[in-house]
Amino acid sequence: MWPIVQSGLKPVFVDVDLETMNISIEELKKKITKKTKAIMLVHVLGNSTNLKELVKLAKKYKLIVVEDTCESLGSKYSNKYLGTFGDFSTFSFYTSHQISAGEGGMVCTKDKNDYEIIKSLRSHGWSRDLSNEKYIANKTKHLDKKFIFYNSGFNLRSTEISATLAQSQFNDLDKFIKTRNLNRQLIIKKVNQNKKISKNIKFLKENKNLYPSWFGIPIYLNKKINKKIFCEKLEYNGVETRPIISGNFINQPSIKKYKLFTKEKFKNATHINNHCFFIGLPFVKLKKNIINKLIIAFEKSLKKKNNNF
Repeated sequence: MWPIVQSGLKPVFVDVDLETMNISIEELKKKITKKTKAIMLVHVLGNSTNLKELVKLAKKYKLIVVEDTCESLGSKYSNKYLGTFGDFSTFSFYTSHQISAGEGGMVCTKDKNDYEIIKSLRSHGWSRDLSNEKYIANKTKHLDKKFIFYNSGFNLRSTEISATLAQSQFNDLDKFIKTRNLNRQLIIKKVNQNKKISKNIKFLKENKNLYPSWFGIPIYLNKKINKKIFCEKLEYNGVETRPIISGNFINQPSIKKYKLFTKEKFKNATHINNHCFFIGLPFVKLKKNIINKLIIAFEKSLKKKNNNF
């Protein structure tokens, strides 16, 4: 969201679909006005919204589509990779994501001119290595042609070490996806065999037509259970937890600081914030004893003994 604000644009928030945790197409339709220029959607935790409907909507209103695919590298919708539906897409190679280069990521675009602009923006607005570098140099002969800055920009260049790590992990991405999906199935199967646990939690299902590359295991918690206490117990029992992205982002202090607060109630985002979380999903096959430890941790965390640990 912050690149939108930093570019002088105004973000308009849209509620999510409770079943997929992704942007609600029906809510999106309500938010489109004459001032709307683009749709920026997040593919949450390997899942997606109904992209056929979203693309139709974007074409109808002539909107730019930016896909935040940082949590969903390798997922396919209707046999097409997430990140290839829109005009732009972003990916993250942070440590916990589908592949890792330690930090950094990549931006993709379908348009060659947009590619040239992005290439310049990532390096201070530099003209170096652009296809029109010579043309720019000829227009600015009074400057050293090796150091011409003709656009605004940032310093977002990847190091060669990070790029090498990411490139090598791309070769194993399919294997990582299969193993993560297998681990998820093993955990869900074991949980469903346990009545004490299965009656209190349920798992997010992939969207129709989706082949997922799961980032983690999103979990819906029974409304009767205090999520904060339950997650604290899980952590105490050796299972690390995370909110879905950052919870309902409207509640973040930076929203008020930058005067982006809205009085609108985002019912589904609030529900997910209050009753959902996710746990990690490794890309090496889980052994039975690890899964059993996870089950024991869930059982212990569900005990109501005065909410003590």
